[in-house]
Amino acid sequence: MQQPIIDKIDLKIIQVLAKDCRVSYRNIGSVVGLTTKSVRTRVIKMVSNGVIEKFFVYINPAVLGYGTECILKMRFNELTENIIDRLNLLGDLFLHVRQIGGTSVFSLVVKTGSEDKIPLLIDSLKPAVMQSMFVSRPFVQKGPKELDFKIIECLLPNPRMHISEIAKKLSMSAKTVSRRLDSLKNNNIVQFSVLVNPASTRGYIQFVIVISVKETLYQYVLESIYRELSGNLLLQAPVTSPDNLIVLIMFSQDIFTVDSILRKVESFDGVKTAELDILTGITLSQDWMVNEIERRLTKIENTNIKKSTRSKERIVN
Repeated sequence: MQQPIIDKIDLKIIQVLAKDCRVSYRNIGSVVGLTTKSVRTRVIKMVSNGVIEKFFVYINPAVLGYGTECILKMRFNELTENIIDRLNLLGDLFLHVRQIGGTSVFSLVVKTGSEDKIPLLIDSLKPAVMQSMFVSRPFVQKGPKELDFKIIECLLPNPRMHISEIAKKLSMSAKTVSRRLDSLKNNNIVQFSVLVNPASTRGYIQFVIVISVKETLYQYVLESIYRELSGNLLLQAPVTSPDNLIVLIMFSQDIFTVDSILRKVESFDGVKTAELDILTGITLSQDWMVNEIERRLTKIENTNIKKSTRSKERIVN
């Protein structure tokens, strides 16, 4: 089967959706200079031909009781399933990025209280070779309410669900849903993005750069990247540590530009290390999010039932 061809306008659309996949076709059109109908046609085509694999919601792990996020770069010769099974004994796998040369990057979230198992991780994964490991500590300034969990549950299978549909499903006003969604995004609780298949972006190379930075210069490095490299930036991967790690997924038309981008990143003040790999495939797992949301909503519902029962008993007595 011939791979689909995408052009510069498609890439601009993907860049907008990567920042927030809930953006309307009309707003995308105002950015890329197309009509709403033309944008919609292009997005539907990219979804149908596999360029856009899925729209997704990323929930800050701290909200769901995960105190640590590990990003592991590994090389291994055995079946990938064996590695994934062992990783899942430690935590929950969110992202598996396959790369040229037989290496993979895994993003793993670890429950609070299980952090002491991390030092044992390298030995438990042998004979796989751990090339690098970054550990971040997700945090959230303001936790979600019961209503927020219900909204997130609606959006997990369909991140582009219209506000009016959510409001109808949850029997509340569209204004309330809109306000809560804004709060979720502004408080670093959820991010809405898009997963793009590297094998389907014909004519472009997708690559990832994992950047370790000095904490005091994090914002400076991030601003420098967006100022000087925004034309090649597909998305900033959802890593919840705000102070020492930046993960970028980027694109280029040739390997020479890829190399120059790496050199540019390494030249920014505050960058300690920058590792670059060319992507061949990405697998995203959201089962852990779905399960945790369901568990929390069930717990809240049971608590509310108990409170209601006690209240009725007091009235009767």
